[in-house]
Amino acid sequence: MSEILTQIGPLFYPLLGLSILGAFLIIERFIFFVKLPQFKNSDSFKTLEEELKNNAKVEKTIRDELISFRLAELKNKLDHGINLLRIVAVLSPMLGLLGTVLGMIEAFRDIAGQTGPVVPSMIADGLWSAMLTTAYGLSIALPCLFAAFIYARIAENRLELFQKHLNAQSLKIEGVRLS
Repeated sequence: MSEILTQIGPLFYPLLGLSILGAFLIIERFIFFVKLPQFKNSDSFKTLEEELKNNAKVEKTIRDELISFRLAELKNKLDHGINLLRIVAVLSPMLGLLGTVLGMIEAFRDIAGQTGPVVPSMIADGLWSAMLTTAYGLSIALPCLFAAFIYARIAENRLELFQKHLNAQSLKIEGVRLS
């Protein structure tokens, strides 16, 4: 651990913080989505369905606007943490790249300070150390980006199901027959 800390340098702790935050968000959202009941059995769907029925006498455009408003509230619940996961996915490789640039600056400064011949091992050692931060940043970003994509799709699919069924019910209230 101390060897990695020395090789990565001062950006180790911010990258470590991002990796912990990313792991926490991935696990939290996973548990959240696994525990979601089937959409027709969910309290949210039943509440929206009941609200639609209670407002059956209201003009259709207003009733549909109300349902759209409620679906936007539900979207906020489903999307919670996903944008933060995306931020972690963007920041971690940027911090890794910053560490690489700082490491290369240090390696070139060491080379410039040499009075004798420069041996390839001096360059390789500095570059290896510098590239380690980029690898660490990317290893944080990739799972966060993948999880954010998957969770966003799950949320979108759920909202589409809600919207489809609620639209069908709204049309039935208006007397439209759906096949």
